[in-house]
Amino acid sequence: MSEAASRVEVYLDGDPQPIGTYRPPARFELDTEKLADGPHELRIVATDVSGHRGVRRIPFEVRNGPGIAVDGLRPGDLVEGRVSVMVNAYGGAHEANFEPARAETPAPIPTWAWVLLLGVVAWAMFYAARQWFPPPSFASTPTYAAWRGSAPPAAESPAGGGVGADLYRTTCATCHQSNGQGLPGAFPPLAGDPVVTAQDPTGHVHTVLFGLQGKSIGGVVYPGQMPAWGEHLSDDEIAAIVNHERTSWGNAAPTITVSDVARIRATGR
Repeated sequence: MSEAASRVEVYLDGDPQPIGTYRPPARFELDTEKLADGPHELRIVATDVSGHRGVRRIPFEVRNGPGIAVDGLRPGDLVEGRVSVMVNAYGGAHEANFEPARAETPAPIPTWAWVLLLGVVAWAMFYAARQWFPPPSFASTPTYAAWRGSAPPAAESPAGGGVGADLYRTTCATCHQSNGQGLPGAFPPLAGDPVVTAQDPTGHVHTVLFGLQGKSIGGVVYPGQMPAWGEHLSDDEIAAIVNHERTSWGNAAPTITVSDVARIRATGR
């Protein structure tokens, strides 16, 4: 290298001889495998063309040997008697293969973890006991009965309910309207109709089953034709519709059963 050129000299630790002299910018490799584990210092001396020098020191630490973990004794501990110490060494730079079993130092489960686990187990047992032996107010509910797999059978109720309302809406409401008031001069109202509110439901069921046309109701002749819904609906469905009509829009007539519909369908009366 020419004396007139700027240069960079690299020194390691206190060695008076540089490990390398370069012309800036310089790139070199520092082989730490030849160094002992522990603290070291790289000293860089740069000289410009006029002979002025600059120095920079870079301390670093080498650890090519296995890492060491110590459990049971910490710096500054005050100990007495016998002390159980566990030492692990892992991750050496010279090892060709990684050893998973040595990656972590075994340690006992901390006391707080055991306390937390016992608390969770105790709470779970308490909760299970409360669910298995609940207060009477909760034990009598359908929700608890279903959870226990012992739901009592539902009480029998007259045919109809929501099914009747749905069937009425899809088969009858176009003519008699959703409010049961019918269409003046075309289709009679069902709200307050003597046939619908009669104690004897035979006439009502007969009309729904077999249809009707041209009958005078309250002095008004309705030319619209009532379809024979018995040709399209089952006894259950007919009973649901009839019960919906007999208990809606202020009507409060006795309800019927499916067997009533079956009898009238078979005998016509």
